[in-house]
Amino acid sequence: MGKSMKMDLGFDEFLAAPEYAIIVVTYPDIFQTEAKLLHGKFSEEYQDLSAVIVLDSEDLEKIGVKYGDLVKISSEHGSVVATVKESEKEHPGIGYMPEGAWSNVLGLGPVSAKVSKSGQSVPAIDELRMSYSN
Repeated sequence: MGKSMKMDLGFDEFLAAPEYAIIVVTYPDIFQTEAKLLHGKFSEEYQDLSAVIVLDSEDLEKIGVKYGDLVKISSEHGSVVATVKESEKEHPGIGYMPEGAWSNVLGLGPVSAKVSKSGQSVPAIDELRMSYSN
């Protein structure tokens, strides 16, 4: 008989990386600003302080990630990959990102978004495609 055909509908990827709805709130970060002034906005130091999202421990568990993992954050305006940090305070359903190029991809905050574990890397600032809604 002939070869059996397997149809890939993307279910494995969906099941492996469930999406979780959150509200993303942006905030100014003094350490990020200092890194930008000392090292420039294209520096690794600036990226490490900018391409992050702070999530509640309960949300980390639901998404299946831990401190330092990468997540994909998607809104109706765009998607970006960022590093997860765990919050010291409880705020289930709310993610905090420093103001900047990475959070701007998602649109003006607060913004509704979905977050899931990612196997992609954090994009450099010059790789970001920003889109804004009027």
